[in-house]
Amino acid sequence: MMSCPEANQALAPALRQAAQAGSPACDFSSVAELAVLESHDCRTWQDQVLALRAQWTPRHPSLPFFTLGLAAYLDFARRGSPPAPYRSPALRSHYNALLSRHFGGLLEACRAALSAHTGLVARFAPDRASLPGFHIHLPHPVFAGEVASVHRDLQFRDVFPEVAATRADVLTFTVPIALPPGSGLNFWAAAEKRFQPYHLGRMLVHDGLATHQAVLHPENRDTPRIMLQGHGLRHADALVLYW
Repeated sequence: MMSCPEANQALAPALRQAAQAGSPACDFSSVAELAVLESHDCRTWQDQVLALRAQWTPRHPSLPFFTLGLAAYLDFARRGSPPAPYRSPALRSHYNALLSRHFGGLLEACRAALSAHTGLVARFAPDRASLPGFHIHLPHPVFAGEVASVHRDLQFRDVFPEVAATRADVLTFTVPIALPPGSGLNFWAAAEKRFQPYHLGRMLVHDGLATHQAVLHPENRDTPRIMLQGHGLRHADALVLYW
C-alpha cells in the first residue's frame, strides 16, 4: 500500500506507533519463502503484465503506482465513500476473467505452492472475491524513500465478514516477478524493525497481522517493481485465496 509521500513523511512515526499498538509481534520463524518461479518464468510474466498496461488502475495522482486487478484494501468502500468497485459483480468478473486468461499458469503455481505449504486444499473464490493480482511501481526517485504505508492486512474482515478468523487462519503472500535490488519488507516486533528481502520468483508468506511496510525501490534503479499479491483465509477446511 502507498500513501502520499509528503504526508507520509510527516505521519510516519504516528502511523508506526498506531499500527504497533495492540498489533501482534512478528514471529520471524513463521515468515517463509517458497520456490515458485525460475528467472525466465518471471520475465515471461513480467512481459505479460507490461503488455496489459491499458488494464492497469492508477493508484496515485502523480506517481507511477498501479494495480492490475481489484484489491480489497483499495477497492472496498469505507463509511462515506462512493460505491465500492469490489462489491460490483460485473467488475470482479471482468478482472477475474482477465487475470485467469492471462495469468492462469502463474495463479495455479501459487495455489499449488500454498496448498503444499499449509497442508490445506487451496482454492480461489471468484464468485465473491478478487483473484490475486499485481502491485506495479514503475521507477521513480520518490520510491527510494520510505513512502509505503505502515499497516496490517485485515482485508479478510471486509471480504469474509462471516468468518471468525484467528491469526492461525490468515496469511499474506507475495511473488516478485520484477524486482529492484534491495526491495523487501520491514517488519516490526515491539520496538524493533527488521528487514526481510524479497527474492525474484520466491513467494514470501507471512500471516499479515504483524505491522509491516513495503520497501519499494531503495536503490532507485530502472527496474520496475511488479509483485503478484494475495491473501489466504482458512475456511471450511480449505485455504481461500483472494486479494
